[in-house]
Amino acid sequence: MRYLGIDVHVQSSVWCLLDSSGTLVERGKTPTTSLELTGLVRRLSAEEELLVGQEVGKLCHFVHDALTAAGVKILSFNAHHLRMIASSRKKTDRRDAFWIAKALQTGMMPHPVYIPTGEVREMRALLSRRSALVEEHKRWLSRARSYLQSTGHKTLKSRSVPRMMQTALSCPEGMDEQLAQALDLCSRMAENAKLEQRSIEVQLYQRAKRIEAIERLKTIPAVGDRVAAEIYATVGDVTRFPNASELGSYAGLVPSVNQSGASPSTGRVTKEGSHSLRRVLVQAGHVLLFRCRSEQAAPLKAIAARIHTARARRKIAVVAAARHILRLAYYVLRDGTNYNPKLLHSVSSKPTTQAA
Repeated sequence: MRYLGIDVHVQSSVWCLLDSSGTLVERGKTPTTSLELTGLVRRLSAEEELLVGQEVGKLCHFVHDALTAAGVKILSFNAHHLRMIASSRKKTDRRDAFWIAKALQTGMMPHPVYIPTGEVREMRALLSRRSALVEEHKRWLSRARSYLQSTGHKTLKSRSVPRMMQTALSCPEGMDEQLAQALDLCSRMAENAKLEQRSIEVQLYQRAKRIEAIERLKTIPAVGDRVAAEIYATVGDVTRFPNASELGSYAGLVPSVNQSGASPSTGRVTKEGSHSLRRVLVQAGHVLLFRCRSEQAAPLKAIAARIHTARARRKIAVVAAARHILRLAYYVLRDGTNYNPKLLHSVSSKPTTQAA
């Protein structure tokens, strides 16, 4: 077995090849094109099996697809988790490539990052574009609000620039030409972002309707189109998680642990993994605890409601509800079944007292 570490960049990539004993065999630099990368790994793997490693970046999908098509196994790693690289005082492309190869050769490497393919990758791309458009819409609203505030106008938390303009025009001072032009620009750009967002959402939900797993996820209380699509796209291949607890850790919905000797303590949730997945799950937790009234949702709601014994524990209960929703999603995806409240563990028959 040989081990190839590649430090990928837009124009060219630096690589380093080690043998099974960790001895440097060859190193070099190659253009980051599909043809050149494919030719490189085929030449290096001609005599002996090859394992390739790379850091996760904007080209990781491109490199992964090119090398996988060439019949070579490639692992991708979070650069921050490769401690040998992150803690190095002398960081160069040659050293990065060497330490990636060395991590592969010694087995002292972090857990590889999951690289989705096919339908899962397409769903992730659509969700990513939607998120970018949502943020762009918010930016133009913030700019409009800033323009108004800089000229002495009081603004409300409106989600529409035209409403802000109406508020400004209703003031005795009105607004000057420069302010009107600036707000008009913000209005057009915000409206364009909103239109593009709706177009993406139409594609997203049309594609989601054709995916059986997403339809099954929607049988879970408080899980709608948006949450189901986010869970499906982020989780991808659910078999890579041995149990539901591992999936909860992956989403950052488990408490952090700080232990020293015989004094363990737990803190806030770790917030590792996908921020967008965690955000939509917390929103679903709110819906489950405070809006769901159906009989199907009652057993799941009761599990999370046991934590909500006081007003101060509201956020803890919401996060617990989000974690339970994700646990159910794990079993729905793994077993190919729908949500069944009868399979949930029974909760205490004592009534739960909640603070007003």
